[in-house]
Amino acid sequence: MEISKSIFKTRNLFLLCLITIAIGLSVSKPLVALGLYSLLALWLFSGNIKQKLISYYQNKTALALGSLYILSLFGLLYTSNFDYAIDDLRRKIPLFFLPFYISGFAPITKKEFAIIFKFYVAGVLFSTLWSVFVMLGGLNEIIIDKRALSRYNSHIRFGLEICLAIFGSAYYCWIEKSAKTKILWASITVWFISFLFILSLFTGVIVLVLSSIFIFSVYSIRSKNIWLKYSFLFASLSLITLFGFTLKKNINNFYQNENIVQLEKLEVTAKGEKYHHDTHSVRQFDKENGHLIWSNVAWNEMKTEWEKKSTLLFLKKDLKGQILSTTLTRFLASKGLYKDGEAVKNLSEKEVLAIERGISNSKYLDMNNIDKRLHKIIWEFNNYNNERDYNGHSVIMRWEYWKTAYHIFKQNMFLGVGTGDVPNAFSSQYVKDDSLLLPKYRLRAHNQYITYAVTFGFLGIIVLGFSFLYPFFKNKMYNNYLYMAFFSIILLSMLTEDTLETQIGITFFAFFNTLFLLKEKN
Repeated sequence: MEISKSIFKTRNLFLLCLITIAIGLSVSKPLVALGLYSLLALWLFSGNIKQKLISYYQNKTALALGSLYILSLFGLLYTSNFDYAIDDLRRKIPLFFLPFYISGFAPITKKEFAIIFKFYVAGVLFSTLWSVFVMLGGLNEIIIDKRALSRYNSHIRFGLEICLAIFGSAYYCWIEKSAKTKILWASITVWFISFLFILSLFTGVIVLVLSSIFIFSVYSIRSKNIWLKYSFLFASLSLITLFGFTLKKNINNFYQNENIVQLEKLEVTAKGEKYHHDTHSVRQFDKENGHLIWSNVAWNEMKTEWEKKSTLLFLKKDLKGQILSTTLTRFLASKGLYKDGEAVKNLSEKEVLAIERGISNSKYLDMNNIDKRLHKIIWEFNNYNNERDYNGHSVIMRWEYWKTAYHIFKQNMFLGVGTGDVPNAFSSQYVKDDSLLLPKYRLRAHNQYITYAVTFGFLGIIVLGFSFLYPFFKNKMYNNYLYMAFFSIILLSMLTEDTLETQIGITFFAFFNTLFLLKEKN
C-alpha cells in the first residue's frame, strides 16, 4: 500500500513538472527552467534509475529524438569556437534530456496528455489577455510596435504557440459532448485567431493559414464520410482563394501607383524657400505610393512647422527609432504633397501622432494589420529589385542570409563548419562577399534547414530528416490530427526562422514532440 502511494505521488509530481513547462512556454522562461530542473530531480530521486536507463535505450523513438543533440556533440570534434559551442549545447539540452527523462516514466495516457495540453492552452490564454491589458493602457506604456505586446516571449515564437493552441482548442471543441463546453472551446479558438490579427503576428497568421490548408487537404482526401470530405475540401479551397485574393489585391494596390504623374518640380515654396530636388544619389527614384520622396522638399519650412506641432525634434528620432525627418518626408510623399511648411501645417492630430510613432505611409492609417504587413513586404521587394538599400528590411535580408549561407555550405559540404563556428563563418563570408548589409544586420541564416546544412553539412541534413521522419512514420503519426498540426507548424516555422536556436523555440519543439511521440498509443 505504501509503495502504491509512493508511485502515485511520483506520477503526480511528474505531471506537475510537465504542466509547469507547458504553462511556462508562454508565461515565464524561469517557469520553464523550474519545470526542467524539477523533472531532472524527480528522475534522479524517484528510484529505479537502472530501469529508466533500460527504458530509454529500448525506446527507438526516444533515441531518434535525441540524435539532434548527439549531432551537436559530434560537431565539437572539428569546431574552433568552443565558447559558442558550449553555449549552443546548453541551449539545446532539452532536445536530448526531455526524451531521456520522459521515457523513464510510464507512457503518458490520453487523459494525462489532455490535462497537460489544457494547462498549456490556459497559459497561452493568460498571455494573450495580459497583452491586451497592456495594450489598453493597463501599465501606462506607450506601445509603438504591437509585436512588443508579446510580453514573455519573442513575438514569432508566441505566434507559433498560439497556432498550436488554436488547433488544440478546435480539437477539444470537436470532441466534447457538452454544448456549454463546446461553446467555451469555440470561443477560445475564435479569440486566439482574432489575437493573431490584433497583434499583427504575421508569421503566426501565415503559419496558421498554410497549416490549415494542409490539414484540411489531408482530411478531405482521407475522410470516408462524403459530407466531411467535401467540407474539408471546401475549407481548404476557400483558404487558398482568400490567401491568393489578399496577396493579389495588395500587389495590385501597390503597383497601380507606380505610373502616377509626378508633381511639377517647383523652384521655391509659397513662402520663398528653395525646394531641394535629389537628382544624383541612389535614392533619387525612391517612391512612396508612387510619389517621389526626395523631390520638392523644403527642409527649413518642414522643421519649423513640425516643431510647432510636436515635442519630438525634427532632426532627432521618432518613437520607433527612425530619423523623424525621413519618416515625415515619406509620409507627406505618400499623400502626393509638396514637402513644405504648408503640408506639415495641414497635418491632422491623428497623422502627427502616427508620424511620431514611426508610420511613414498615410495608407497605413486605414489598412488592416495584414494588408499593412503585405504592403511593407512588397515595398521591400520593389526596393530590392530597383537596387535600393535593403538594410533593416527583414524579409529581403533573409535572402541575403541564405545566399551567404549557400556560399559557406559549398565550402563545407560534407560535415559543415562545426557546432561553434557558425557565427565566425558568417562573419568571414560577409566580408568575402563584400556584403552591403551593415554590421548590425549581418546575422545567421534565419532558416533552420539551411543552418543545419551550414553547421553539419550533408550529415546534418540527413540526421535532421531522420530525427523528424523516422518517429513520424514509426508511430504512424499521420493518424494523429494534433501532431499533424504541430508538425506542420514546426516545419513551416523553420523556413524563415532558426526555430531550434533559441531557448523557447527549442523547448517548445522538444517538449511537444516528445509528449506526442512518447504518449500512450490510442
